Amino acid sequence: MWRTNGSKLRGTYGTWQGHEWELWSSASDRGYLTLVQDGGEQPGQDWERLDFPNRFARTPVRFYKDVDAASVSDVHSVRATARLDSVAVELLAEDGEGRLAVQTLGPVPPNFMDRLMEEFEFERYENAFVFGWVPSHALVDISIERTEISE
Repeated sequence: MWRTNGSKLRGTYGTWQGHEWELWSSASDRGYLTLVQDGGEQPGQDWERLDFPNRFARTPVRFYKDVDAASVSDVHSVRATARLDSVAVELLAEDGEGRLAVQTLGPVPPNFMDRLMEEFEFERYENAFVFGWVPSHALVDISIERTEISE
């Protein structure tokens, strides 16, 4: 997922025909990789459309196109993390107001999940994690890791 300043927060990416695209996966399927674009205008008539209602921190529309894996270079993944109070979170997306969508990482004691739900109006996914939107100034120790993927 891209930030409004053009940097990346999370996902797998590669370069195809001189343009960097998000990839569905870094693993080729029968010699093909799938380029994806969330939202916006359909990139071309040969792109398919999927509708996903109720996706947190992403548009409900995704366009995709299969391309020859050999034509995609610089395949890499990106993962951004931070701390929200004393809780480790993964950064998922940024909205037009500069708020960041986050979800907790790893085991989080129930009292911390409850506090985040109260303070930031997070939602709980079963008892596994909580997620929601926070102002960027609430996050500290932001780290963005890029991992190169062998082609």
